[in-house]
Amino acid sequence: MSTFGNVSPETVNVAADAKPPFFSDIRPGWFTAEPNAKRSREIARFWRTYWQYQATEALLSASEGLRQDFSRLINNVQSVDLDRKISPRLIARLVQLLESMGRQDYYAVMDCIQKWCADPLALWSSDSMVTESIAVEAWEDAILREIRATKISDHIQLECFPLFDRDIQPFHTIAEYARDLIRQVDRDMSAEIDSHITHIKLFDGSGIEGLSSPKTFGVIWLKVPTERTALDWFLEHIVHECSHLHLNVLMAMDPLLINPNEFHRAPIRPDPRPLFQVLHGTFVLARNCRVHSRLVAKFPELNLGAKLDKFRDQLKNGLEVIQGVMKPTKHGQRVISSLIRMAETSQ
Repeated sequence: MSTFGNVSPETVNVAADAKPPFFSDIRPGWFTAEPNAKRSREIARFWRTYWQYQATEALLSASEGLRQDFSRLINNVQSVDLDRKISPRLIARLVQLLESMGRQDYYAVMDCIQKWCADPLALWSSDSMVTESIAVEAWEDAILREIRATKISDHIQLECFPLFDRDIQPFHTIAEYARDLIRQVDRDMSAEIDSHITHIKLFDGSGIEGLSSPKTFGVIWLKVPTERTALDWFLEHIVHECSHLHLNVLMAMDPLLINPNEFHRAPIRPDPRPLFQVLHGTFVLARNCRVHSRLVAKFPELNLGAKLDKFRDQLKNGLEVIQGVMKPTKHGQRVISSLIRMAETSQ
């Protein structure tokens, strides 16, 4: 169950102005739930281009408003290699800057830009996937405050604790093994994971299993499992949270729904959810069904059959709601059609 993976379309579009020129390069074939290696790389590059555009515009505006010369930082932003994954710290820097500008908190704007100027360029890009505790990096602070302030009912607040000096290496080893198993059965899904994920952030606590957010794009946040259950956990949640990230990028290009905020029965959570969250849940379930059906076929010794059956039942519930009440855009209809195809082929 993901909380921040299911962000609203308004949150994804963090700088809501007229669409920039490169939006004309968006391809209808991108709007599908079916993973594809080439398409994943193209969509990931689009997201980085969007970040670069928004970061440049925000820094130019701050430069004019503060009457300061930020040309060196702007040049660094414009020279980022968009064929490599960018660090989530850069996404977080931009979000913090835009939010500070929106509040007209000029001290916060200046402090945010100063932190950005001090970021070593070597930390701007990321080619690997790191497994570590939460609360290691300063750029996590804002999202951690948001998570910890969230209530999942009228009275239950999420608990999200760091792991302190606990040995993370065994979990990193198991997460890498899970990625290898996914790669063996689904190279297209594996390529998407490689294109999007930079960090697995582990936490302890209650009320939440995992999350992701475009505000720290590249990070998936997961409750730490036991070592006995870790392989099953990572096989499910790496695919699950990566799929949230991927759909968030699609929703930055197009809202997909005309009625995103209508509340309806959700496929995973017990309480009714806004329809854009129902779409998120159904999207990730279709991917979990695809990967787990292949894992069950190739590695029956993993005993994933019961989990696959659960995913299939939940996917069926999600599709019933989406097909019954969702009012899609043209691109949204393409996504729905792909979900139906995936449900049929994952049986």
